Amino acid sequence: MQVAAQEPSILDVSPFMMPPRSTWAAISPSADSNVVVTEGGGTDGAGFRTIHLRKSTHATKQAAVDLARSGLVKTGDILLSFRPLWDNTLAYAHMQLGVSHSALAFVVSDAAGPFVMTLESPMSYSSPMNYPEHYSDLDAIHIIRPNLNAVQVTNLEKWARLAGSKQDRFEFYSDYGKPMYQRGVAGVSTPSEEAKLLAQILLGQDARKFASYCSEFVWAMLSLRDCDPAAFSGTCVHSPFSTASGMMTGLVPQLHGDSGLAQGAEASLTGGGVAAPERKTTLTQKVFVDVLTNESQLAGRMSSGHIAVAKANRPGIQAINGYYSAGEPAPVASAINAGIVDNVSPTSYIVRSNAGLDGFHYVGTVVFDR
Repeated sequence: MQVAAQEPSILDVSPFMMPPRSTWAAISPSADSNVVVTEGGGTDGAGFRTIHLRKSTHATKQAAVDLARSGLVKTGDILLSFRPLWDNTLAYAHMQLGVSHSALAFVVSDAAGPFVMTLESPMSYSSPMNYPEHYSDLDAIHIIRPNLNAVQVTNLEKWARLAGSKQDRFEFYSDYGKPMYQRGVAGVSTPSEEAKLLAQILLGQDARKFASYCSEFVWAMLSLRDCDPAAFSGTCVHSPFSTASGMMTGLVPQLHGDSGLAQGAEASLTGGGVAAPERKTTLTQKVFVDVLTNESQLAGRMSSGHIAVAKANRPGIQAINGYYSAGEPAPVASAINAGIVDNVSPTSYIVRSNAGLDGFHYVGTVVFDR
């Protein structure tokens, strides 16, 4: 049984960063005594289900072993790198809900037993949760579960094995604002064609390399969940998002039947039962604003790369603040969306979960505090 408890201090963040309780996945108790689950803190409508691992397992394979034995991570789950220290910093960091990276999880086994293996871009990060340049400074990891059936899980496992055997066919693309279908890549003019190219590369039908950022790679892999590599046809490619393009736009007024890239906080507050006036105040005065204006205050909280991205996005974020200040008018949303290409960010997966869309559900947040 999960027990109620105060959330650990690392998860003492603003409520807009918390998943609505109504969107949490139903889970079984931890099957491993080294992994303890608690549910507490936050608000009545939103908070964290905390998955406590031993401090000694941080950035080691043992964390992957313990999670696999606990049964709390399933093949196909999405692991989101959560940076709680981004709270109360810059508007861009708030919009991203503190999420900086995404990966796919697979439960595999070796002679010693099961463990969680990640598949991610950069491909070098793929590991039993112990690639030092990423996992050594990662304090918390959200687990988001897509709605997958047994056949889809098997298909993803097959694609993952192919990807693992062809790691030299992958490159990391660092511009998160320019998805592949916008880069002039031959034969790739729509999001779905990105996933088709991934399949063709993995099947040895295309000699090019697959260049993607982390969330784009996760999206493309999940788009192949209905495809058996042994009988691949482009018609089996289906985005995990039920949007017109398969990726996400910036804003959907009032979250009517959809959600945009910038609306994770709005979805969290709405799903958490926050009334409209308080929601507007939070979005305009706490989310889409820079709290810290002196870069020296960000040392140790955000990387220089993320600070640079935050600076570059300030004009767009100011426009989003204006949209919420004006009461979310559809014409303003349309004007903002006109300057945004449909895309997928690491935060997209928790945005869909927060908004109760496409079968995505929040499982819990891993911390290393025992």
